[in-house]
Amino acid sequence: MSDILEIIKSRRTVKHFVPKFISWDKISRVIDAARHAPSSGNLQNWKFVVCWEPAQKEALAKAAYEEHEISMAGVLIVVCAEPEKVERYYGLRGERLYTVQNCAAAIQNMLLEAHSLGLGSCWIGAFDEDEVKTLLSIPAEARPQAIIAIGYSDEVAEKPPRYPLETLVYFSKWRSKSRDPAKYMNDVATILARKAESTQEMMKEAAGFVVDKAKEKAAETRGKKEAEKPSENL
Repeated sequence: MSDILEIIKSRRTVKHFVPKFISWDKISRVIDAARHAPSSGNLQNWKFVVCWEPAQKEALAKAAYEEHEISMAGVLIVVCAEPEKVERYYGLRGERLYTVQNCAAAIQNMLLEAHSLGLGSCWIGAFDEDEVKTLLSIPAEARPQAIIAIGYSDEVAEKPPRYPLETLVYFSKWRSKSRDPAKYMNDVATILARKAESTQEMMKEAAGFVVDKAKEKAAETRGKKEAEKPSENL
C-alpha cells in the first residue's frame, strides 16, 4: 500500500482528459471512498449523481461556465447535499457549515482514491446551480455542491507552490510561532517535537507548583489545629 502522504502530495488537478472509458469497478471504488468519509453526527447527508453520456457531460460542462474540457472526462460525478437532514440536528450552523464540510470530506476522499487508481480528477465548484438541478432533476431540498470530473489525464500537471509548513503552524495561540534553526533544514518533525517537550516541561513545572502550594496549605492547617488543641498540663 502506498504511503497516504505521498498520494496526497502527488495528486494534481487535471482539466484535460483522454476520451477513454473508465471501468465501473474503478468508478464504484471512487464513490465508495466518498461513502466512507466522516460526517457530522454520521448523518452522511450526500448523494452522488454519476453522468457518463456525452450529451449530458457537455450540458454540465456548459453549466459550469463553459468548462468544455471536462466533458472529455470518463465520468462527471455531481455531489449533492441534503441540508435539511443536518439542520434538523444542528440548526442553522448545520445547514450552512456542516453540510458543506461533510461533502468536502467526501470529495477529498474521491480525489485521493481516483489518484491511487491512476485516474485524474478535477473539483469544479463554479457552476449555475439552478441549471445543474434542472439537468439532473435534483429536487428542491437537495443542493449540488460540486462537479467532480474523473478520467485519464491528457496532461502532466506541474506541482503547485505550497507555503512552508512552519509559516502555517501556531502553538497554543494565534501567531505564537516557534523560532528554531531546524526549520531552515525543513526538519519540521524536530521543531514539533521540541515544542511538545517544552510544553510538557511547562506543565510539569505548573503541576509541581500546585502540589507544593497544596503541601504548604496542608502543613499550615495542621499547625493551626495543633495550636488550637487544649493543653493537657494542669
